[in-house]
Amino acid sequence: MRRLPIAALLIAAVAVLPQTARAQTVEDCYQATLKDDDLAIIRVCSAALEKSGLSKEDRSIALSNRGLGHLRNKEFDKSIIDFSDALLINPKNPYSFNFRGDAWLQKKNYDRALADFEEALRVDSGFTAAYYNRGQAFENQGNAEAARAEYRKAVATSGTREIDKWARNLSQQRLTALGDNQRPQNDRRDNREKEQPDNRQSDRDTTPRDTTPRDTTPRNEPGRGNDGNFIRRRN
Repeated sequence: MRRLPIAALLIAAVAVLPQTARAQTVEDCYQATLKDDDLAIIRVCSAALEKSGLSKEDRSIALSNRGLGHLRNKEFDKSIIDFSDALLINPKNPYSFNFRGDAWLQKKNYDRALADFEEALRVDSGFTAAYYNRGQAFENQGNAEAARAEYRKAVATSGTREIDKWARNLSQQRLTALGDNQRPQNDRRDNREKEQPDNRQSDRDTTPRDTTPRDTTPRNEPGRGNDGNFIRRRN
């Protein structure tokens, strides 16, 4: 068989380097999260993590996003490892604490889950998803009153991130399902969100308007809900 000269092989190798490099960036990892393909998220973020010279911030972000891919794919132990590694680099990331807690929640380790949600709130007291997840933990344990208390805290927050709006919406749904008709007191926040018609979450962050009987069991969709769960590198 005829062999290519070494020089030709080197040129071919150089030709594929730009495409490989592009597939290994932290931005590619984030972009993969927008396509709702959990296996692609894991694959692309893993490739990004193999790239040498990553900053601590970029490594922490890629680990968190890959961890959320594992969480959504119900690979809870792998997700816990990724979130833990991300927190070793950046212990001030409420997302990593919250989603590691979500993984513990899915494993029914409620003590560890609640501890992580508490850490998320210690870092960011307005991280609405942590209140919602605390409510889920209490509800799964059969403590409806404690769950309602956490859901009320969630609907009273004023955060404008997508994950905040998503968690407020679900918390209000859980309150309604649990027979709690207490309305959030921050009506001005609700009005502001209604005035943003191009925000796909804004028209859902209210008490359900119809009277159709609703499922009274907690949701079991780890890590899902909105693209605001994922983390993008600051420019």
